[in-house]
Amino acid sequence: MTASISPGWLIAAAAVLTAFASVNRANATEAVAGRYIPGAFASPGAGIVPPTPGAGYWAMSNIYYHGEADGQVPFGKGSVAVGLTGDIYAAILAGVYVPELHLPGNWTYAVQLAVPLGWTGATAAVGPLGADQHVTGLGDIAFAPLVFGWHNDAMNTWLSASLTITAPTGEWKEGDLAFIGLNYWTFTPAIGFTYLIPQHGLDLSAKFGVDINTTNPDTDYYSGAMAHLDLSVTKAVTENLSVGAIAGFLDQIEDDRGAFADTHDGFRGRSIALGPLVKYKAKFGEKTEVDFTLRWAHEVEVENRMKGDAVFFDVSGKF
Repeated sequence: MTASISPGWLIAAAAVLTAFASVNRANATEAVAGRYIPGAFASPGAGIVPPTPGAGYWAMSNIYYHGEADGQVPFGKGSVAVGLTGDIYAAILAGVYVPELHLPGNWTYAVQLAVPLGWTGATAAVGPLGADQHVTGLGDIAFAPLVFGWHNDAMNTWLSASLTITAPTGEWKEGDLAFIGLNYWTFTPAIGFTYLIPQHGLDLSAKFGVDINTTNPDTDYYSGAMAHLDLSVTKAVTENLSVGAIAGFLDQIEDDRGAFADTHDGFRGRSIALGPLVKYKAKFGEKTEVDFTLRWAHEVEVENRMKGDAVFFDVSGKF
């Protein structure tokens, strides 16, 4: 496995696909839940698509998030929660395949599938009563049928463009505080960029995407589109060890639509998260390499969403 695959777009995309799947932290939107945690895409190699035709890659991303929300949060039709606190653990299993298309120039095409399994726990005051719920199960499965990559001849500048479709396959029930899925479809076009400076051991990466949602058919609530930008700077300390810093920015660019949102000025959400990154490349024999990446994203500023901390532990390799 080359350095280009490690914690690049494969891990980041996989992480994003389920981190959403809980009440615990995400965007303004319905139940302040969305498909993105700030910092989820912030990883070295975020703009790299594997350039080897016929190759397959695997990844497992583990995510833990704890967050708290001030004020009122909409749940279902007419339900409102106050004092919401949530925790989530999610394990996302992802695979990437590069078909043997042999595109002209330095272009690459790939497809990706990510399957999340998760646990969510949430507590809140609902009306005059308190509520404490937990749920475990399958999350919303995501598939990326369009993933294109390009690199220059020096292989130090990488660009990617992708479309990810997330289906409402996860467990969800109207009015529940804790859930694994979101009960609506999401379409996420995204672009990525990576610039490598080998002589200094540096990786500069960025990824920008927009989550475009459909309306929840059971609540008639529409969660407005979310734009998100993730940045990372990584420095190789040794041949196998790298350290760095990450940043994630979320900005809801479209109002929510629903009874609650209409009386709360569109209920748009924003967030900024910062944190460190550590990556280790383990070698098993002459040909097998496995990357381990640990990231922590601390939300420093939020609006109309949960505020908390996310820890990502990613493991990736080549079939």
